[in-house]
Amino acid sequence: MTLAPAPIVGIFALAVLLVLIAILWISGWLGGQHPNRNKNVPFESGLGVNTTTHPSMPVAFYLLAVSFLVFELEAAFLFAWAVAFHSLGWAPVIGGLIFMAILGLGLFYEWRMGGLQWH
Repeated sequence: MTLAPAPIVGIFALAVLLVLIAILWISGWLGGQHPNRNKNVPFESGLGVNTTTHPSMPVAFYLLAVSFLVFELEAAFLFAWAVAFHSLGWAPVIGGLIFMAILGLGLFYEWRMGGLQWH
């Protein structure tokens, strides 16, 4: 006897839900809860309750990080293009060169605007 895919997925989802409920119930039953005043105080890596947990980061850090992500993603696209370079015709080669020129212009603009300097 074979079942269609939809009932199999439904049975599997129901089994996962039952296992999830069982695990949560067993962990609560075995672990128990013993609340007191010290357990209810928030704990942030040894810092007190009234101290700040997130120091302010300079905006230059975020600009440099976003620039790295953008150019790293373009490097991944260019790597795939370079792997297939010999089997491509002229149209994809010219398109890849235009793409690299646009990237170069973007890098030049970012450099001229001071986006690559760590102040």
